[in-house]
Amino acid sequence: MVMTRGGMEIRLVDQESPGAAGLLRELHDDVLRPSFRPEEYVSPTVINPAKKLAIIARADDGLVVGGALGEAYPHSRVLLLGYLAVRPGLRGKGIGSVLMAALKERWLDRDGENLAVLEIDDPRYHAPHPDHGDPAARLRFYGAFGVRLLGIPYFQPRLRDHLPRGYHMLLGVIPPTGVTLPSAIPARQVSTFLSEYFEDCEGEAVNDDAEFRSLLDACRGPEIELVSPADLGRIPDGSDRT
Repeated sequence: MVMTRGGMEIRLVDQESPGAAGLLRELHDDVLRPSFRPEEYVSPTVINPAKKLAIIARADDGLVVGGALGEAYPHSRVLLLGYLAVRPGLRGKGIGSVLMAALKERWLDRDGENLAVLEIDDPRYHAPHPDHGDPAARLRFYGAFGVRLLGIPYFQPRLRDHLPRGYHMLLGVIPPTGVTLPSAIPARQVSTFLSEYFEDCEGEAVNDDAEFRSLLDACRGPEIELVSPADLGRIPDGSDRT
């Protein structure tokens, strides 16, 4: 059991634990689906299980109170934190902090070769929402865990054919426990990940897409600057996009 700041006792369960399939279903239905905009959420039926990592938080009565899902991209050596969310009504009790600390310890290495990233709504464009949360507060939350933002305008690929791309988003880098991120990271690893990620979501035809090519163009050069969330204004906002 792990104790949250709010005094709640929770147990952390990974995807290989007995009964995890049912817990993942509850996590999707009761926590993730109501916490994200439609263009940001995909059901477990379209997630590649070979690439999936999961940490599920259960209360002592068995209720799933939150969770984190990650996906590994082996060619670029990048881990994408796809989702981290807490059950509506239980936010602000420290459950998200427990999950963040756990995934940093369990999923991230310290050898400097692998990279862990996450997508965040840009609070300059996304207002607080009663279900989806406050993007500015979420940015402060991740900043407290050492997350820094890539200094490029970013948008999310279509997660399914019928969904739009997710515009006005930020791509953050997560440091392993006890590690401080450098001021910049190799651009090639980022562009390789973006190609891998977008092809996985939209197919190889995305490489002929002008909008995607402009995203890769933003990754030209030897390095990409990492920006503190407190300096959000230094990141291009992609305002020329929808």
